[in-house]
Amino acid sequence: MQNPMSIAEHLVKQFDRMVRRDGGGLTLVGMEGTCITAAYRPGVAPDCSSGVCIMPHVELQAMMAETLARRDSSLSVRVVLADVIPH
Repeated sequence: MQNPMSIAEHLVKQFDRMVRRDGGGLTLVGMEGTCITAAYRPGVAPDCSSGVCIMPHVELQAMMAETLARRDSSLSVRVVLADVIPH
């Protein structure tokens, strides 16, 4: 069984590559118990004014949770917007 922190790091790296295509970013904030917290900085045009929409953080969280459940169902993930990172 993998270390929970290495699972968290791998998960965040995987999804960071995806959101970087739109100019966004995803960073690992940390783990509290079994919950992984990641900070999401959306890319350009989050209001879809240009016709290209950026993934909302709740949808990103759902996708990450599905991937995480296949790796370790005892862990959960929470995605927060980068400007509201919990301390």
